[in-house]
Amino acid sequence: MDLKVTQYSAPLGSFLGPDDPAPFEILNPGGSSQLLLTCDHASRAVPRSLGQLGLAPEHFDRHIAYDIGAEAITRILSDTLDAQSILAGFSRLVIDVNRPRGHPQSVPEISDRIQIPGNRKLRKVDLDHRVNELFDPYHQAIADSMLNLLNRGPAPVLFSIHSFTPHFKNQKRPWDVGILWKNDPRLPYPLMEKLAQRGFCVGNNKPYSALDLAYTIDTHAGALGLTNCVIEIRQDLVSDQLGVERWAKILTEDLSEILKDVTLYKVHEY
Repeated sequence: MDLKVTQYSAPLGSFLGPDDPAPFEILNPGGSSQLLLTCDHASRAVPRSLGQLGLAPEHFDRHIAYDIGAEAITRILSDTLDAQSILAGFSRLVIDVNRPRGHPQSVPEISDRIQIPGNRKLRKVDLDHRVNELFDPYHQAIADSMLNLLNRGPAPVLFSIHSFTPHFKNQKRPWDVGILWKNDPRLPYPLMEKLAQRGFCVGNNKPYSALDLAYTIDTHAGALGLTNCVIEIRQDLVSDQLGVERWAKILTEDLSEILKDVTLYKVHEY
């Protein structure tokens, strides 16, 4: 059964032009799984009206603009797990959809020591455009999809796909993969166990902690008692097609087993 999902059309007076992508993309809307995949940092795109935010083109090949490998893995998993997926349509340099409105990193003026000229001294109307036309539509699409899955039943599972840099401040990060979660252990624990059994160095809330901030999973799942977590894969492991396919295969196998557990599909507040 196909589910009715949000479709986007730019409002009158939009700062998005006809050649710009939509603020989100929905894959496999009729997927049979109760799993919803999200990819907050899928895209490097910048609205044409913003130029390139004053940056040289090479900066959009770096992690400051998007999560390397995350979009490609999400697209494969959407197919192999028959799961609906929602991908953000614009670079996190324009607005980071995994941060709440008004957060200091929501519209960064500096990212990894790189000045972002197009984000400096923004007027309220400029910020409102980014919130109203990029941030809000993306999160509304997730909310609509989660509600559709909830109404179809049983309770859905939210899994968000990210990647992280191999080094931070000249220090090598030892983890191959990190699992970020806050209160609900139902998905994180078995996933960390399976990945560790494969011989990977697995970070429990590393290199970032969802205890501090994980806006998308908190808003659309954690606050509702729905099973959720984030995966962060080290970018050098997914920087080419072979790496993407390898990790998509690993996650397809491990998630397929884990998602057989019926206790994941129940509302439970921790």
